Amino acid sequence: MKTIFPMLALASLVAAPAAAIQQSASRAAVPAPSHTNAGELTLYEMTNYNGDTMEIDARNPEVHTNWNIRAISIHPGDSWEICARTRYRDCITLNRSVQDARMIGIEGQIGSARLVPRPAPSN
Repeated sequence: MKTIFPMLALASLVAAPAAAIQQSASRAAVPAPSHTNAGELTLYEMTNYNGDTMEIDARNPEVHTNWNIRAISIHPGDSWEICARTRYRDCITLNRSVQDARMIGIEGQIGSARLVPRPAPSN
């Protein structure tokens, strides 16, 4: 299994509006599964949120699946650091689900992942 994580492409896609990501997809957008819980990241074996899954609900400095990651589901309002390398190195911040992980440069595995804490509300 390989990890390909071109940081420049990832940064531009993660920061892009959802409409831009949808326009770059070759097929109609598939809604993210509604069962992803707050504070939980779900990795999928197949695009469009299909196949085997792995749920991550805590900091995980070494992520490994027995299959290539093809889609990622994030609970609305959450943000996750998705890292190409273990121990949170070479990361991007992802704040929306991705039906095809290749759209953000993931072709294979990721190294680590952790929830980005929400800022404290200001009074």
